Amino acid sequence: MGTDRTLLRGTVPDGAITDRSVTSAVGAAPPHDDGRGQPGVGPDGDQLARFMAEAGRILGESLDFETTLRRVAALAVPRIADWCAVELLTEDGRLVELALAHEDPAKAELVRELRRDYPPRRDAPNGAWSVIASGEPQLISDLSPEMLAAAARDERHATLIAELDLRSYMCVPLQAGGRMLGTITLASGGSGRRFDRADLAFALDLASRAAAAIDNARTYQVADRFRRILDAVAEAVFVIDPNDGARIRDVNRGALELLGYRREDLIGMPFWSGIVGLGDAEAERLMEPVRDGRVEARTVDLHLRRAVGPGLPVEVILQRVDLPGESGLVAIARDVSERVDTDARLQHLAEAEHARAAELNAVIRAMGDGVIVCASDGRISLANPAGQDLFPEVDEQTYQEVLDELIDPEHLAPALGRHGGPVVLPTRRDPDRWIEVATYPVTGEASGGAGHGETIVVLRDVTAARQREAVRETFIGVLSHELRTPVTTIYGGAKTLAREGSTLDEATRREIFIDIAAEAERLQRLVEDVVALNRFGEDDGDLGQEPVLLQRVVPVVVRSEETRWPGVTFDIQVPSGLATVVADPTYVEQVVRNLLSNAAKYGGSGSSVDVVLEAAEDEVLVRILDDGPGILAEEAERLFELFYRSPSTAGMTSGAGIGLFVSARLVRAMGGRIWALPRPAGGAEFGFALRVMADD
Repeated sequence: MGTDRTLLRGTVPDGAITDRSVTSAVGAAPPHDDGRGQPGVGPDGDQLARFMAEAGRILGESLDFETTLRRVAALAVPRIADWCAVELLTEDGRLVELALAHEDPAKAELVRELRRDYPPRRDAPNGAWSVIASGEPQLISDLSPEMLAAAARDERHATLIAELDLRSYMCVPLQAGGRMLGTITLASGGSGRRFDRADLAFALDLASRAAAAIDNARTYQVADRFRRILDAVAEAVFVIDPNDGARIRDVNRGALELLGYRREDLIGMPFWSGIVGLGDAEAERLMEPVRDGRVEARTVDLHLRRAVGPGLPVEVILQRVDLPGESGLVAIARDVSERVDTDARLQHLAEAEHARAAELNAVIRAMGDGVIVCASDGRISLANPAGQDLFPEVDEQTYQEVLDELIDPEHLAPALGRHGGPVVLPTRRDPDRWIEVATYPVTGEASGGAGHGETIVVLRDVTAARQREAVRETFIGVLSHELRTPVTTIYGGAKTLAREGSTLDEATRREIFIDIAAEAERLQRLVEDVVALNRFGEDDGDLGQEPVLLQRVVPVVVRSEETRWPGVTFDIQVPSGLATVVADPTYVEQVVRNLLSNAAKYGGSGSSVDVVLEAAEDEVLVRILDDGPGILAEEAERLFELFYRSPSTAGMTSGAGIGLFVSARLVRAMGGRIWALPRPAGGAEFGFALRVMADD
C-alpha cells in the first residue's frame, strides 16, 4: 500500500483494481454485473444504446475530431458517468487533455488542480499511462475512501482526492490501425454508480468508434493538406489508374489551367487516348516499365489535347505512386514551349497548405533545385533528393543545421515564416562553393492567408554561375589593363609626331615610330587572342579541316618573329618528307607565334630558341625549346589555364595570361594536343602535335 497509482485525473492505491486486463472477459458476465453477482447501478441497455447512437452521430458528422470528442465527453456526463476525460498522445510522447466533462464544474477545476500539482507518473501500474503502455483497459468497480486515502502523496493531496468523492473508474485505450492514440476515462462519484464488465464493453465500443473518427479525420486532413499543396504547383499533374484503361482519377489546378477543361470533364477520361492521343500499343510501351516497377520514373515528350486551340508540346514525367491499399501513376506535364520559372512554381506551392503526400513527392523529386519544407520550429519535415544531396557530408534535421553549413557572419540568410531572399552565401566546408537561399511561407486560402507554420526553403548551387561571373570580371579587368599600355603608347606617340613645330630629331622620331609599331603589333596579337577566345564557347569545337604543310607554315612565322626579337637567336630544324596535317593554317600561325613570343619574352635578349619539327606515327610534332628561366613540373598543366601566370616568373615580364590558354584551345579544337615541360639542363619546352591527314 502507499505506492502511487495514477488515474487520468486522480489517484488510486495498490490493490484497488478488482478486475485487470478484462478485455478478454468482456461479455462473460450479465449486464451490470460487477463481477461479484450484485446488480450494478449504471445505465440500462436502452440508455446505452441511445447514447451510442447519439455519440455515433456526433462522431460521424464532422472531421473536426477535437470538437466532436468534447461533445461526446459532455454527452456522457451525467448520462453514463459523473465525469469523462479524453487524453491524446502527441508526436513527442506527451499525454495532453483534449476534453474534460464533469457534472460539477467546481470538481472539474479540482481535477485540473490535482493534475497540475500532482502530475501522473509514467511508471504507475494503473491509470492512463499504464493503459497506454499495455494497450489493455482497466476497470475498478469499487474505490473505497480508504484506498484513495492510502494513495495520497501528502496531506493536501489526500484532501483533494477526498473532495472528488470517487466511487468507480474505468480507462480504455484509443487505438486505430495498431497505433495508440490516447485514452478515455469514465468515473463516478456522488451518483453512486458502479461500473461493471458490461459498462467496460460499452466503453471499449465507444473508444473504438472515437479512435476510428480520430484516425479518419487525421487521414483526411493529411490528404487534404497535400491536395492543396499539389493544386499550388504550376505543372499539370494527372493521377492515372494503370489498371482501368489508364483513366484519369484526379487532376490538379495546373492541369485545368493548362488544358482549359473542367475537372468533371477530365475525371474518368482515358489519359493516353483522350488527352495524349496515342494508340493502345504505344501507351502500353510507355506505361509498362513504370507501372511494373522496373524503373522509378521516365520522361517522354508528348502533345496534349486542349479544350480549345492547337495541341500543346509537353515533357511528361511518369512516376509510380504506391498508396495504402492501392497504386497508381502520376503524370507531371510541363509546357516546354515556355518553361515555367522555378520561383513562380514554388510561390504557387507556398500559397497552398494541403496536397496528397505521394503526389507532392513526385512533383518535388522532379525538381533540380534543393527544396526542403520546415516546420515553425525549424525541423525539416520534407526534403527532395536535390536538397538531401546538397551537403552530403551531414544529415541535416533542422533549418539551422543547413545554415550552419554556410558562412553568414552578417546573418543575411532569410528567416522562416516569411518570404525572403534569394541570398547567396559561401559554404563553410568549401568557401569557393556558393549556395542561393530563398524562403516561401506556406499559406492557405481557407484561412484567409494566415500562416500555418511551414516554410518552403529553396537551395540552389550557383557556384558555376559565380565562377563564370568572376572569370568575366577578371577577363574585363585584365583586358582593360593590357589594352591601356599599347593604346597609351600609340596615342602618345602619334600626338607627339603630329605636334606642329616639332623639333624632334630623326633618331627620336624613328624611336617613336618603332614604339608605335611594336605596341600596334602587341595590340593586334591581343585582339587576335581575344577573337580566338570568343571563336568557340566553353567547349572545344571542331576547327580546321584543311590540309596543312607545317614545313611551309612554321618557317615563315619564325622569320617574322626574328625581326620582332632582334636580341634573340632563332634556329629551326625541319626534316624532309613531313606528312600533311589536318588543321587551319591561320590558327597554326597564331599558335606558333604565341609560343615563340612566350619563349623569347621570358628568355630575353641573348637567349636562343630552337624550333624542331618531328614526324611521329600519326602526328607531326612542333617543339619550341628555350634556355630561359624554365618552369616547374607541377605547374605545367596550369600554364594553359586562363589568366594563370607562374608566380616564379610573373614579375619578369608583363602579360595577360591569355596567349597560352588560347593556343591550347586552338590546338585542341584542331584535334591536336599541346604540352609544356621543364628541360633538364634549364629552360622549357612548349610543343604541340597535329593529326596526319588520312589517305583517301
